[in-house]
Amino acid sequence: MKQSNHWSKYIADYIKADKPLYCIVLASFLLGGILAAVFVFTMPDLSCEELLLYMNDFFQNMGDKGADALAVFHIGLLQNLQNVCLLFLFSVMVIGAPFVAGFAAVHGFMHCFTLFFMFRIYGAKAVLFAALGMLPHYLLLVPCYLVLCVTCLAFSLSLSKEKMILTRKLPLFLGKLAGFYAITVLSVLMQSYVEPLLIRAIAGLF
Repeated sequence: MKQSNHWSKYIADYIKADKPLYCIVLASFLLGGILAAVFVFTMPDLSCEELLLYMNDFFQNMGDKGADALAVFHIGLLQNLQNVCLLFLFSVMVIGAPFVAGFAAVHGFMHCFTLFFMFRIYGAKAVLFAALGMLPHYLLLVPCYLVLCVTCLAFSLSLSKEKMILTRKLPLFLGKLAGFYAITVLSVLMQSYVEPLLIRAIAGLF
C-alpha cells in the first residue's frame, strides 16, 4: 500500500512539474481530434460510401479469415519505431518544440478520424467496435505518447536554455525513449493478437 502511494505521489509530482507542457500536448491532440470530427461530418456522401465499402470488406475478412497477427505486429513495431525516432529528431532541434506539438495534433486527427467515421456510418454500434477493437491497445498507447511528447517537448525547450545539456542528459533521454518504445511494443501485442479476436467475434454485427 505504501509503495502504491509512493508511485502515485511520484506520478502526480511528475505531471505537476510539467503541467504547462501537458496542457500544450493535450490541446494539440484535441485540436487534431476536432479537425477530424469536422472533416468526417462534412465529408461528401460519395466519399463515405467508398470508405464504407472498405469497412464492410474489412469486417467480412475479419469474420471469415481473421487477421495476420504477425504482419500486423511487424507493421506496428515499425510504425512506432519511426514515430519515436521522429520525436527524437524533433527533440534535439532547438526549434523542435512546435514540431512535437504538431506531431500530437496529427496523431489526434489520425486516431480520432477512425472513431468518428465509425460513429457516422454505424451509429451506436461503433461503441462496441471502439471498446473491443481500439480501447485495449489505446489504454497503453495514448498515455504513452502523451508522456512521450511531453518528455520530448521538455528536452527540446531545455536545449534553447542550455545547449550543453545535449551531451550531458542525452543518455538518460535515450533511456526514456527506449522505455516508451517498450510500452508501445506491449500495445502492438494487444493490437495484433488480442483485438483481432475480439473484432472477429463482433464482425457479424457490422
